[in-house]
Amino acid sequence: MEEVLRFLKTYEPWIYLILAGTGFFAMRRMLAALQELRTAVFGLEKESAQRRFRSSLSIFLFVLLLGASEFVLTAVVFPDFPNVQAMATPTADLLATPTATLSPVLVETPQAEAMGIPTLDVTDQDGCIPGVIEWTFPKAGETLKGLVTLRGTVSVPNLGFYKYEYSEQNSNLWVTIAAGDRVIVDQPLGGEGSGQWDTSTLTPGDYRLRLVVTDNVNNVFPACVIPVRISAP
Repeated sequence: MEEVLRFLKTYEPWIYLILAGTGFFAMRRMLAALQELRTAVFGLEKESAQRRFRSSLSIFLFVLLLGASEFVLTAVVFPDFPNVQAMATPTADLLATPTATLSPVLVETPQAEAMGIPTLDVTDQDGCIPGVIEWTFPKAGETLKGLVTLRGTVSVPNLGFYKYEYSEQNSNLWVTIAAGDRVIVDQPLGGEGSGQWDTSTLTPGDYRLRLVVTDNVNNVFPACVIPVRISAP
């Protein structure tokens, strides 16, 4: 479903253009058939004109239905669908002014991860820099329970994408929650309407959250890792 929504959103202008052209063609045929129906004298002429009118009308109504479906899916469903905006086409926000310059770490050995998000070799050094790469909610050491909205700041030069993950305190197995590719400043991770994390599915205890950022040539910045505690809802 996510792939379908991304396709419809990415090619939205072309889809509307094709539908408009098809609808215009069907309308022209429908009007021509209607004119022929009015001037027809013989029964066979009227029957032929009626068939063309009905077929053109069916095509026109079908195009209207497709156009309405495209509008609903891209304007209503797409913005509210969880994580569907997470991995759109990577773009760099040239207007964002980062407060610091970081030295990225080159990717070497990919590892398998969930959700189809690109896997990276990430350093364990502390990469949390206020105003550049940081968690704004939760803060280090906070206790979370139930459904929470994770917030943070990702404002680096030539941003490619970022992902946020969790692991148990003494484990190196990181589970990807979701990802994003837009500069954010104290906003929900993944953009407005995203960033939700249901902690009720986890065993209460100590965990770590990790924010991993790459630039647009797939270099990895030092990860921002914070400890949190999950309590029973």
